[in-house]
Amino acid sequence: MVLKSSQMIMKDRTNKNNSNNVVINKENEKESSSYAVVANGCESDVELLEVDEVLQQQKKDNINSKTTESRTKASFDKAKLKNLSRISEVWKYAIREDDPNYATCCLCKEYKRISTNNGSTSTLRRHLILKHKLKDLILPNIKTKRSTLSMDPIRKQQLHNLSVDCIVRDSRTFNDFEKPGIKRLLQEFIPGYDPPTRHTVIRRLKHLHVYHQKKLIEDLKNVHDISITMDLWSNKQMRSFLVITGHYFCENSGGLRSTVLNFSTFDKQHLSSEISRALETKLKELNILQKVTRVTCDGGRNVVSAIDNIHINVKRLWCVAHRLHLTITNGLGFWKVKKEESEDDILIEEKDLIHEINGEEENVTSLDGYQNTVNMNMSIDDNLELDDYEPMDTTDFNDNEELITNMDEEVTDNWTEDVNESDVDIVYDQEIIVNLLRKCRGLISMIKRSTIITLFFDNERKILNIKRNITRDVKSRWNSTFTMIDSLLSLREIVEKLFNYKSHLNIKPKQRTILSRFELTSDEWNVLSNLHFILQPFFHATKVMSGSQYPSIGIALYLLTHLKNFLQQHETNEDLIIKRSKQLLSEKFLYYFERDNEQFQLLKLHAYFDPAGFAVLSDSEKRSIEQNIKILAASETYESIECVTAILTSNKSNASEHSNKSASDMFNESVGELTHEKQRHANKKSTITDEFNNYRKLATQFNLKHRPDTSSSTIFWKTYEKSFSILERLAKKMLSLPATSVPSESCFSISAYIGRKERTRLTGKNLWLPFKWSVKKMNWSVKKYGNGQYKY
Repeated sequence: MVLKSSQMIMKDRTNKNNSNNVVINKENEKESSSYAVVANGCESDVELLEVDEVLQQQKKDNINSKTTESRTKASFDKAKLKNLSRISEVWKYAIREDDPNYATCCLCKEYKRISTNNGSTSTLRRHLILKHKLKDLILPNIKTKRSTLSMDPIRKQQLHNLSVDCIVRDSRTFNDFEKPGIKRLLQEFIPGYDPPTRHTVIRRLKHLHVYHQKKLIEDLKNVHDISITMDLWSNKQMRSFLVITGHYFCENSGGLRSTVLNFSTFDKQHLSSEISRALETKLKELNILQKVTRVTCDGGRNVVSAIDNIHINVKRLWCVAHRLHLTITNGLGFWKVKKEESEDDILIEEKDLIHEINGEEENVTSLDGYQNTVNMNMSIDDNLELDDYEPMDTTDFNDNEELITNMDEEVTDNWTEDVNESDVDIVYDQEIIVNLLRKCRGLISMIKRSTIITLFFDNERKILNIKRNITRDVKSRWNSTFTMIDSLLSLREIVEKLFNYKSHLNIKPKQRTILSRFELTSDEWNVLSNLHFILQPFFHATKVMSGSQYPSIGIALYLLTHLKNFLQQHETNEDLIIKRSKQLLSEKFLYYFERDNEQFQLLKLHAYFDPAGFAVLSDSEKRSIEQNIKILAASETYESIECVTAILTSNKSNASEHSNKSASDMFNESVGELTHEKQRHANKKSTITDEFNNYRKLATQFNLKHRPDTSSSTIFWKTYEKSFSILERLAKKMLSLPATSVPSESCFSISAYIGRKERTRLTGKNLWLPFKWSVKKMNWSVKKYGNGQYKY
């Protein structure tokens, strides 16, 4: 067909040449006739010569143009013949249609149409090879040579594992190693190594998730009792998550272990029935539903109802940190709003303030004029290095007691649910505090949103060598308000300097007027200092009782007792604002802690087994708790007997059971006497009183030698565990319960960093993959991730 096509093209060219010759002859004849007509019209020979010259020139021009056209056609024909030699072999068996995206197969009886989209013949070639067995159309398989060098598979596997570990540990994006700069760096360091793609990372993380999930289930097989914390959280995108953390004593090491049992998306409505169903399902997957004895959670009504309705014998303890949060925020009225100043009005006022501040950005200039005017020698450096997230350098707090420095309200939980914002019962002292805190929040917002004022602040911090920066509080965490007060007191010198030199700042007059409204008087600075004095013990107490690497339930009762004594003690020279603030807090403390007697007694029961908690119990409270412990010990013994009996029943028949019993045993059972096995457990019950006496004696001696702290219970039971055959197991069960739900809150803070702006493509399911593995590599330290949210 290709030959025929070529012949047809040559034939067409011959015909075209003949027709061209005919046309040329006709044109020559036309020219001759026109020349004759013109010659007849000429009156002299001179005119005739002139006409002849003009006609000859026109003839030459025509010949040149014809030659150019013929050369162009000849080159076009050559190119066409050259293309014909490059035509794909598939066109011997197919014809291209008028639509260039389709061709018709000439070998098919039905003249099948084959797609040739964008001139591609791959589909047509595949059809001819598979359908018509034209194997000569198979293209040779030419493999592209790789520029990279070969690498040992074992070494490549090791590097892949390190790469995935790097992404998890540093919470990097999954495609970090695909970026050209990192790839080039790796090629220099490790020639021949191709780093994993994001798909490889996801695939490996899924394998790791399965591995660690199986390992967790295997580890929990040997756990007898486990306490959990749980919470729900919604991020800015209103994507909800459920987290469950487990806390138990290992049989081998004997130490307290805390781990994340589940972190998953929660796409259901936040109803108690849905939460209860999800919690039960997650615990069943880990085979620990019947092992859970205690749950710590916040005061959300849906969460409380969900745990109370779950089909297991489990006790619920309210989060002590949440109770302190309500005590302080509602006691001092941190977020109360006056009737004439509704929350909407405050939001509008803040928006207007932001608008006014942002208006200055159009006229931002350097501070050279300001510097020359006040003669301050302020060095404005483009490379100003001030870390807003480093701990403050004061004697009150060390590096391990870092305050919250980057709080924002991106987390939605139940901690704002019971915060009182009504001013119905507001008192005079609360009104003073509310007005002062509003002024502080306005000042901080203006400093944060003004380029010129921020630059002034940064330079002053650099001169005074202060790394601490001011922070604003949020409604969901009371300790953020303490942090705000502490930051203002630490930077008081700079704040006062700001107001002294506000007239020299290059800001608009209206902005200067707004700034003047936020100036703090000496009396207001004194109120801030008094608030700082009152709240500081609560801040440290919250931080201590929120730990997860040590038993916290006993130390929590110890701290609460001392906080209560602190509020009820009054010095003779004490400021009036301090005395009245203590009274307000004391009322709320009794309301939120001692009004719920059942919860408070449960806290005391668990704290009894910690020497620190034991030290603050009265004798009557100890006796009451010991009576409850006797009942628990009896039920523990009964459950152990039932367990042994069930095992024996499953392994032996009834006949063998009767054969093992003597006639005397059967007689004793018939008259109601205890067998030897039951009598042995009864003897254990009778010795529990001796263990109580021994525990009282040893715990008292221990407290005389050791000051109560977070390690008291761990040291005590490691030293004396062999002295208690009954209380030792109960102690592990009771002390495993965390005093707060902060372990769950810490998970949310970590996940907020993992799912940050640079990783917005992470789905809820994929967020769990790096989180579960990475959380095993840290000791619940949010500081590691730099954001500090929920850091108590």
